[in-house]
Amino acid sequence: MEKVRCAVLGATGVVGQNFLRLLVDHPYFELAAICASDMRIGQSLKSAKEQIDGGIPKAFADIIFDPIDVGVLVDKKIKIAFSALPADVAKNVEKEAAKQGIKIFSNAGAYRMDKDVPILIPEINHAHLDIVKQQDTPGYIVTNANCTTTGLTMALLPILPFGIRKMVVASYQAISGAGYPGLPALDIFGNVIPYIQNEEPKLRRETTKICGTFQNGAIVPADWEVYAHCIRVQTVIGHLISVHIELDSQPTREEVKQAIVNYTSPPEVAGLPTAPEQTILFSEEPDRPQPRYDVLLGAPERARGMAIFIGRLEVERNIIRFVTLSNNLVRGAAGGSVLNAELAYRKGLL
Repeated sequence: MEKVRCAVLGATGVVGQNFLRLLVDHPYFELAAICASDMRIGQSLKSAKEQIDGGIPKAFADIIFDPIDVGVLVDKKIKIAFSALPADVAKNVEKEAAKQGIKIFSNAGAYRMDKDVPILIPEINHAHLDIVKQQDTPGYIVTNANCTTTGLTMALLPILPFGIRKMVVASYQAISGAGYPGLPALDIFGNVIPYIQNEEPKLRRETTKICGTFQNGAIVPADWEVYAHCIRVQTVIGHLISVHIELDSQPTREEVKQAIVNYTSPPEVAGLPTAPEQTILFSEEPDRPQPRYDVLLGAPERARGMAIFIGRLEVERNIIRFVTLSNNLVRGAAGGSVLNAELAYRKGLL
């Protein structure tokens, strides 16, 4: 079957380069354009600063940068675009591209809370993808969640059947979540910063939208209470979250553990190229998960960084407490968007 022509918008940053890595030899998608700021126009990808382990993919090293221009995408017959653009740039570019029939899979937050735009995490809310049919453009926009929200909501997957009433969370977020070049060294070196601008309200809003139901053509947010503190720590990759959940029921610890250990992805997601064979890993070790050891979990190779890790599980009456870790650059960014596009491909929406 002929592959779908795709572009990466914002290809020089760490998220953009992770998009490129995930698109090497992809069974569904063919990279046909890379777009970056005007200062890059006419240069090849290999001229960009390497921002990820393994460097710039050799298969794409000689591709020449195009401008971030919807007309260029149309001329190159691009069908889908993966967006790693800043939100202020994405606001104009993504909507204009959708008007031209291009399907946008975005890491940006510009449209996440629009009523007809899904915040898609396929294992949780694959049904939400159908709401793109209500967007008033020939193309459409699909977003993934904020990287912290992604790790939290995925950890809720095996907990949902017990009924969630309220959550209190504290996230310990890697400096890579702030983008390159990140925070000034004198601010973060040997330090912890107990505030990340806009992060806490985003986590609250996005979590309830993602975990909401799709009824009568609309996404109805979950009616949970969500309280959060988001903290920046001196870790390079990986967001660690301490989670406290008040349930509607009173399961035993063993029941909760078995729900986590036995969780399997829904058939709509299982077998997609970037979906991990085991979505959630669990450990009884008292000092896991840790970003140093557990941030690149997931198999096969294409799915490295797509699995999450849960540990420190405690259950008392109707209260569950645990710690979860996710890769903010892969599952929480580029990998999440690629998985969303794979789901759209499987559902015939490309």
